Amino acid sequence: MKLVGVTHLIITNAAGGLNPDYEPGDIMIMKDHINLLGFAGNNPLQGVNDERFGPRFVAMNRAYDAGLRAVAWDVAKDLNMADITREGVYAVIGGPNFETIAELRMLRTCGADAVGMSTVAEVITAYHCGMTVFAFSLVTNKCIMDYDSLEETNHTEVIEVGKVREPLLKKFVSNLISRFSELQKPMQ
Repeated sequence: MKLVGVTHLIITNAAGGLNPDYEPGDIMIMKDHINLLGFAGNNPLQGVNDERFGPRFVAMNRAYDAGLRAVAWDVAKDLNMADITREGVYAVIGGPNFETIAELRMLRTCGADAVGMSTVAEVITAYHCGMTVFAFSLVTNKCIMDYDSLEETNHTEVIEVGKVREPLLKKFVSNLISRFSELQKPMQ
C-alpha cells in the first residue's frame, strides 16, 4: 500500500467484549493492542527488513493515532452514538476457535477490553511503513468468563450483530473518512 501512496489506514474488526461494561453492538476505538501472536513468534515484520518501508525496530506505543481517535469521538457524538462508543485495548488470538474461559480471564487481567482474530498484523505493518492508523472494533458478543455458564459463543450471533449495526457503521465510517480527509487538506 505504501508503494502506491497510501498514507492512512482505517481498519475494523468484529470482537468479543471482555470489558464487563461493553455490550454487543458497542464500538470500541482501539488505543492499543496485545499481540499474542507475536508472543508465539508470529510477527509480520519477521525476515529481512526493507528500509523503504521503515526501520528494523519500530516503537509501537503510538501506533493508533491520538488525533484520529479524537476525531472519531467527535464523529460518534455528532451521530448520537457516544453512548455506544468506547475506547480500549484489543487483544489478538490465533483462532479460528473462540477463546477458552482461562484465556479470556488472562486477557482481561492483562488489560484487554476486547478480543478478536485479526487487525494487529495489518496495524503493525502499516505503522512500520509510516502510515497513520485508526482502528475500531464492533463488539459482537460478550465473552463468557463463567465456568458455570451454559452459554457458548457462536458465529451466528457475531454475524447477526454485524447486520444490525451495518447501517450505523456505514454512517460512522463515511463520516470518519470525510473528517479525516479534511485534516489532510492543505491550508490556503
